[in-house]
Amino acid sequence: MAGVLFGVAYGAFQAQGERETTRAYLDVAFEVAGIAEDVTASLSDLVVNVEDYDRATLLERLGSMETSAEQMVVRLLDVEAPASLTAASVFLRIAAGAWRSGISDARVGILALSANPLDEEGLVALARGLIDLRVGDRAYVGFLSGIGEVDTTLQGGSLPSIAFVPAADDALYEPRDLARRMFLAGSIAPIDDIALADLKLEPGPVGVSGGMPVVAVTASQSAEVVVANRGNVDVTGITVTLNLVGNSGELFETEQEVAGLEAGTLTSLTFADLPVSPGVTYEISVSISRDDDDEENDSLKVRFTVNPGG
Repeated sequence: MAGVLFGVAYGAFQAQGERETTRAYLDVAFEVAGIAEDVTASLSDLVVNVEDYDRATLLERLGSMETSAEQMVVRLLDVEAPASLTAASVFLRIAAGAWRSGISDARVGILALSANPLDEEGLVALARGLIDLRVGDRAYVGFLSGIGEVDTTLQGGSLPSIAFVPAADDALYEPRDLARRMFLAGSIAPIDDIALADLKLEPGPVGVSGGMPVVAVTASQSAEVVVANRGNVDVTGITVTLNLVGNSGELFETEQEVAGLEAGTLTSLTFADLPVSPGVTYEISVSISRDDDDEENDSLKVRFTVNPGG
């Protein structure tokens, strides 16, 4: 009799453990499905409305999708599936892994094509990514089938249907057409444009003589230079060179470096203690020693005279 009671108790304990394992697994499965829904919506919006994107938005969206796709895989690493859902759990792991690799390759392809719509490596990467996304979609269907009649009331209802590449919109995801649409958008292609936006003397001119600014004799004459990133890509290692030439033949040269400048931002540099003398006319020229998409804004000049009377 004691053996029978022990067997019943053990069976009840096992059943309780199975229910808890199932509930914990389904909680994670629903979380992963929720992440996948968000990434799917982001990808769909990008594909459908890519003409409305600028480069900053494109980069943010692709980076966010890749991070989320990685989270799906990570969430499934340590969760234990109950014995009754072992086969279904394999399908979900396959789906998450395929979605992650698909988003990663799609990101690489889209970025390459945003710079050059004819980039063959970009076309191949995007096509490969779409194949993996479709593999993930099919694996997820297998997961839903494996879940079958499992009660998901505690998780808030049924698991959602997910398709990263919906069959109904398949044409929108065609790599060459997507590349063409990005090109036509005009605001997605990378633009590298570091400009010298302003050059002024500090202290500034106290007057004008013969159409030329005149500065007073001072203990420390400086030049302030504004460097602007007018492109849509972040740039590092910007060297700004200043040349000071006097009409008496003297030459002074110095340079400063801007470590980095994010797209759409600017910064100011101060070239202090310039060697100027009373009664001499000078020309200051500043320039950027790098190639970019608009070299016409890479230099500035200003001429001035130092007041001979102090």
